[in-house]
Formats: sequence, structure tokens, C-alpha cells
Amino acid sequence: MPSRSTPLNNYPVLHSRDPEFVRDRLLNGFGASALAVVAGRDKFAARVNHLQIGHLGLSYCDYAGDISLGFDGASSVRQLFNISGTGRYQAGGPPGEIATGSWSSILPAHEPVKLDVQSGYRQLVLRIELDALRRYLSALLGQELGEELHFETTAYAPSMNSLRRRIFQFAADFNERGAYFSDLAAAEIERMVIMNFLMCHRHNYTHLLQRQPLPVAPSSVRTVEEYIEANWDKAVDIQVMATVAGISARSLFRQFKKERGYSPADFAKRIRLDRARELLEQSTRDGSVTQIALKCGFQNPGHFARDFRLAFGELPSETLRKSAGPPNS
Repeated sequence: MPSRSTPLNNYPVLHSRDPEFVRDRLLNGFGASALAVVAGRDKFAARVNHLQIGHLGLSYCDYAGDISLGFDGASSVRQLFNISGTGRYQAGGPPGEIATGSWSSILPAHEPVKLDVQSGYRQLVLRIELDALRRYLSALLGQELGEELHFETTAYAPSMNSLRRRIFQFAADFNERGAYFSDLAAAEIERMVIMNFLMCHRHNYTHLLQRQPLPVAPSSVRTVEEYIEANWDKAVDIQVMATVAGISARSLFRQFKKERGYSPADFAKRIRLDRARELLEQSTRDGSVTQIALKCGFQNPGHFARDFRLAFGELPSETLRKSAGPPNS
């Protein structure tokens, strides 16, 4: 496959036809315990691209030749998203098939993983640190987790199709513009993916997420709005917001929706749009809409332009052009 069409090709780790080299790199970089070329050794090739954002990792892998891979237990929860080809995987439970366009069940943390794939197999691998999942879930519930977090083995198609689209869009966006992303934009992506992962998969705390949250004082909403206004250039951290409000994140989200008709993240977006407008109005002709969008936490310039026009009735490029004045004659 041409590298220009390879997911995450701007984050290469290895591309080799040498099984020993690939085995060594996977052993030292990804916790691999074994790599065996089952068939087609003369055609063997492997490529790995990898992106790490905080507690979230995303890897693209493709293989030529039938290969058997083993990985040690890790501190992260893993899930495979197939792009093409077929394979089988096993992690603590019964083996599973993974076909083109499908996904694996959750591969639990601390469990070794075995993966057998046929030549031409391609996938994205999502890794999220278990401790990060626990912290986010604790903030959502407003309580410490009394039991270990355990995911169900069955992944439900409607929610998984949505999660898959988000993962692939995240990979494409970051591959295209990630080098220009601010820390704020990267942190927002990490939060979005982890939250979606917790909501799309069923686990032993799902019933608590689905129950009606407790009512809270209206003052909690304004307290959090004031915090967001003072910290607009930081990621929307649900743990911090819940602590500031003194309630669970779910109760806070519910109260925001009830009183304001939007979420804390929506409020943060409006504050950042206001800030972006100020920067555009203060900019010179050499200013860049994309740079300002990324600085204010918007990772997709196209979405930023759409939201800006909805908020202010004109495109950000028009605001910039007005602030810069007519070109010198």
C-alpha cells in the first residue's frame, strides 16, 4: 500500500521485511513476547505506525505473510479495529474471529494476547490505560469504584459502529494536522475518546451510568461556568469540574442540560469561539485562521469555521480580512 494512504503514516515506528528486526522492535516497544512467520516468509513485511496522546495510544499495523503474534499483559485495555484481512485473537477468554470491517471484544489489561493473522491483514489498535478509565468513570459517577472495572465480551454493533467512526476520524485528523495541535486540542481528543469508550461499551458499572442522576443546586452550574471562563485554555477535565462543583459529573451534565440547554463542553466551545474571535480581530494580514483555531483548542479547522459562522454570522476568514484591512496598493 502506498504510504500516503496508510493511516498514521506521519507517525512511523517500523517498516521492514526482516522478521528478526520486527520481532525486536515489537518486543522493546510494544510488549511483544513472540512473532512467528507461519507462511510466506519470502514475502514477509510489517509496518507499524503509532500515536500516543497522554493515556491513549493508537497504532496502525499491516502484515504480509501469515503471522502469529504474542503480547504480554499490559496496563492498558486494548481493542482491535480491523481494516482488511482476517485473523483470530485470544486474551484470557475464548478465541474470537476478526474479519474485514469488524472489531475485537475488549482485550483486558494484564492479560496476554495472541493474534494470528493472514497475509494482507491491516488494523488499528486502540490502547487506553486502565487507571485513566477508572478515574474518568469515578468522576462520572461521583464515587470511588469499589470493584475492578470489567468489560463485557459482547460489543454491540450500533454503539461500536459509532465508536469505530470516531476512532478512524481521530486518526485521520491527527495524522493530517497533529503536528500543529496545541496541548489543549490533544487533551480534548483524549477526553473525547475515553468518554466515548466508556459509554459505548457495557461493563459492571453501566447500570450506574444509566440511572437517573441526583438533582443538584443551580449554583453548581454557575460555579463551573466561572471555572471554565477562567481556564478556557485548558482541557475540559470532568474530574476537576466535578470536584469544583462538589457533585458527580453526571449530575453536573444533567443540571447544565436542564438549566442551560447545553453541556459544559458546549459552554467551553462558546468561550473559546469568543477568544478566537478576539484573536482574529487583533490579528494582522499575516495571521492564520488555522493557527488561531488550533491555539483555541479546535482540532478541525473545517468544524471551527462552521461553528464560528453559526455563532457570529460570518466565516473566521472574513473576520480576519476585516481586521487586516485592505491590502497595500
